[in-house]
Amino acid sequence: MATATLPASWYTDPAVAERERRAIFARNWALFGPAHELARPGAYVARPVNGWPVVVLRDPEGALRAFHNVCRHRAAALFADGAGVCAAKIACPYHGWTYELDGRLSLAPRFGERLDPAEVALLPVRVDTWRGCVFVCVDRDAPDLPAWLGSVPGLCAAYPETEDLAYHGAFAVEGRANWKTYCDNTVEGYHLPFVHERLARSVEGASVEIAGYDNHRLVCFHVTYRGTGADLRGSSGLWFHRYPGFQAVIGPTGFKAERIEPVGAGALRSLSWAWYARDMDGDEAAESFAWAESIVREDLGVCETVQRNLEAGAYTEGRLSPDMEKHTAAFQALVRRDLSRDDARF
Repeated sequence: MATATLPASWYTDPAVAERERRAIFARNWALFGPAHELARPGAYVARPVNGWPVVVLRDPEGALRAFHNVCRHRAAALFADGAGVCAAKIACPYHGWTYELDGRLSLAPRFGERLDPAEVALLPVRVDTWRGCVFVCVDRDAPDLPAWLGSVPGLCAAYPETEDLAYHGAFAVEGRANWKTYCDNTVEGYHLPFVHERLARSVEGASVEIAGYDNHRLVCFHVTYRGTGADLRGSSGLWFHRYPGFQAVIGPTGFKAERIEPVGAGALRSLSWAWYARDMDGDEAAESFAWAESIVREDLGVCETVQRNLEAGAYTEGRLSPDMEKHTAAFQALVRRDLSRDDARF
């Protein structure tokens, strides 16, 4: 029996988008970026993650620390977005409040009142790494990263570790589509021959197995490649989406990690980082990288047409195929469940 889709209004309403940010994205880990950006003591990277300005740095002892990029005095940004190396302490550029690299307040110039450093310390964000990638989480009560990843490490164990690959680069794609529109698409193969002509030619269609794991929080495409797909990606590989916004493509010749994040109700941002086998020809690595970006753009292109129609108002609800879109139905069920649990803690 076909399942009803989420209401169209859930893809267009700013109030729903804000509930999702707090009830879904706050309570899950998010891919932040490559760990090599933070290799040396004092290195930092500041960037927004799902609407929260976050800074991750490596302290003098080599530990990773993450904080909300906000001064406890009057909410100024401590770091401009980007990467760099910070001094021995963190100084706010607005009024000079200064913090140790562990977040403790060390100086509030000319404030005129003694402050408890612990009460006005920087607001911490949880941080951990997996396969050369940094992840962050703003919810102190969420499971730790290994538990959150669930079946992902085991499914990826057959493929090279990121440290054995060469980092190639990053790309960002932004568009006018709700994040759920993009993820509805990500977890089904129904659209593959219609939207991704090259990709469809490059996989053995009958051999593609789409499986749900970890109570459908993880959807994996187990694929066998042929032709130029096999030349660039090897004989087999894995595409996966880990709810709500982490997905990746991994195989014997490379690893592409992607963060999907909402930008309000009607837009999203996709950020990807890619690594390839050290013995891969430079032209082949460049072609694989460009192909990966083109797939994201193809997906987002069709999702933007969906979004326009969701916003137009004629379409209010659809039906999902029990054969071809069962993972989309499961994804939408997770959204329904998580929004029903929203207690607006964040």
